[in-house]
Amino acid sequence: MKEESENRLTLTETAYKYIFEGILNGKYRAGQSISPDNLATSLNMSKTPVREALVQLEVEGLVFRNGRYYNVIYLDEQEVLELYEIRGLLESEAAYLATLKMTPEIMAKLREALVLIKKQNQLPDPEPIKLADLNGKFHSIIASASGNRYIAEYTSNIRLKLKVIRTTLFSSYDRRISEINEHEDVLRAMETGKAEEARDRMKAHVDEVVQYLKNSVLNKMY
Repeated sequence: MKEESENRLTLTETAYKYIFEGILNGKYRAGQSISPDNLATSLNMSKTPVREALVQLEVEGLVFRNGRYYNVIYLDEQEVLELYEIRGLLESEAAYLATLKMTPEIMAKLREALVLIKKQNQLPDPEPIKLADLNGKFHSIIASASGNRYIAEYTSNIRLKLKVIRTTLFSSYDRRISEINEHEDVLRAMETGKAEEARDRMKAHVDEVVQYLKNSVLNKMY
């Protein structure tokens, strides 16, 4: 039973990656229907892991159920920018609050998260999806450490809605390096107990992301 469960998880991850990358590269466009039956046939697997992958994508807000099918969610350019605007406000405040409540355990988790990001980035061909998830974990630790459950919940929901956009960022080598440097700036301010600087560094980080999106991503997607 355990082996069957582990095998199903692997198949679910395979299906998830296939669908997500299809959304990312435009194979599945906004509003387009996705058939679980056709996917199962294409991937040569049963319908169960395909459905599990689609349910996960639905939870993340990337698709929605439409009878027997699933449809890809669409975010327009203005929605993306507005979500990043709110994210900048919430996450900069989270960095401020987390610094005031910092513990050795939380700092250890943040350092570990940054180490994992660096290790993934050092691979010959780092996976953008994996990098987006690891970077999200770094931000999630800070949001949780703020002690405000609503900041943690809302920033998590925003990151999920922006997952396709966030993953696109890590297809660029320059942006991957910038992400690490900016995270280190935030971590350094938090480590030294400089709450206001941590807030400013986090806000600057999100602002840099938005500027990169405007210059190099959104103008190609919309």
